[in-house]
Amino acid sequence: MESWIGQYCINVTDLDATVAFFEALGLECTSRTEIDTAGEAIIEHPGKGGKLQLAQQKEQAGGIDPGNAFWKLYVNSNDIAATHAAALGTGAAEIMAPMRMEQWPTSISFVKDRDGYLVELVQRHPWLDGDDTTPSWLGQYCINVTDLDTTVAFYETLGLTCTSRTEIPGAKEAILEHPDKGGKVQLAQQDDQDGPIVMGGAFWKLYVNTDDIAGVYAAALAAGHASVMEPTRMDRWPVTVGFVADPDGYQVELVERHPW
Repeated sequence: MESWIGQYCINVTDLDATVAFFEALGLECTSRTEIDTAGEAIIEHPGKGGKLQLAQQKEQAGGIDPGNAFWKLYVNSNDIAATHAAALGTGAAEIMAPMRMEQWPTSISFVKDRDGYLVELVQRHPWLDGDDTTPSWLGQYCINVTDLDTTVAFYETLGLTCTSRTEIPGAKEAILEHPDKGGKVQLAQQDDQDGPIVMGGAFWKLYVNTDDIAGVYAAALAAGHASVMEPTRMDRWPVTVGFVADPDGYQVELVERHPW
């Protein structure tokens, strides 16, 4: 069994405007899809980094209710000053100007997009893979959890690997991924987290791709996690999908792709 992180999906109020924001940061919109309930777009750097799915729900009225589930997403860059300036050029709010860190060999900055999503721009000095030319690509996305150890165990049950743990002032963090493919999810247990996670309307779902959806789904249920939808072969696409809920109620879509 092999599993890896696919895209993660957040809701937006204006799909075209949010696509334009990420394109200004140097990313690409590689697909658009219309489903019964929403218009969707995939943002990425093809062949490098993760993927972000944006969804404009057809029933969306007013602004996005942020809740406290989604913390931030990362956009990696080889020119943080230019990427930061491009973000501000789209009307994004500046939260922190580019700053060289002391603890890590990186520079970071923060902006918020039109819906209030916090975006951390990151430039490493140097990137460990030696890439000094790619303008930008998606790093991990970060969601808040109430119990870091329990949630790490959930994703390990799905076949992912915890590749790092970090403590920063105010939070404990962990990275879950397949080390050789797919994206990354960052889990954060905030020190001041009190009570359950409030989902709000920002986060929709995240995808875990697998070559054995039946096995992954069964493992999740055997570990005591809740089923949302049992694996079902789709008519529109050559995939089987199923849904499970993580310990905080995040909706995880399991996906196994089949040859046409």
